[in-house]
Amino acid sequence: MKHKLFLITLFFSCYTGFAQVDTATARLNNYRNSIVAVFNKCNLQEDEITQAIKAKKVNDIESGRKGLLQCAIAGMKELTAMEDFNGDPALKFSSREALKFYKQLAESDIPQIRDYFIVEENFQRIKKEFKKKPAKKYSQQEIQAYNKEANKYNDALTRYIQLGHFISASRKSTLYNWNASQKIFMDAHRRKP
Repeated sequence: MKHKLFLITLFFSCYTGFAQVDTATARLNNYRNSIVAVFNKCNLQEDEITQAIKAKKVNDIESGRKGLLQCAIAGMKELTAMEDFNGDPALKFSSREALKFYKQLAESDIPQIRDYFIVEENFQRIKKEFKKKPAKKYSQQEIQAYNKEANKYNDALTRYIQLGHFISASRKSTLYNWNASQKIFMDAHRRKP
């Protein structure tokens, strides 16, 4: 009987210990998931913008930009309202930094991309009109006007390419930092058996 009582006591103490670990792990996972959900809203919105850029749809780029900006601002407010996990604000801070990237993207980078497509569309229309006449029939003023538009387009294309490289590098760095911070945070708070 003593052995059965000992085993029952041992079982309940182990079970209680596992339940506490499971509860702590669940709390940690729920916290991380709530932070990740805020981040993912903006990340998905940026994916939609990327698809609109690939399709060169200016209106979709602009509506996506506005959505991304609203999402980033709302996400920052949501993160501010959340409590830290056991006094550790690291994951919130990291998510906020990622949202700052998306906000910057929406406020200044995407408008430049959108504007490039407008310049490109305008130049293609001018080029099409210009090629309708034989080269010998153009006045010097018409040639200069065309060359001016071509130079404007080339400058816009150069800025677009540079901006694309900048955004790509910034995105890569932001996502690397975000993923690394999640791992560090989870490793720091996960209870080891």
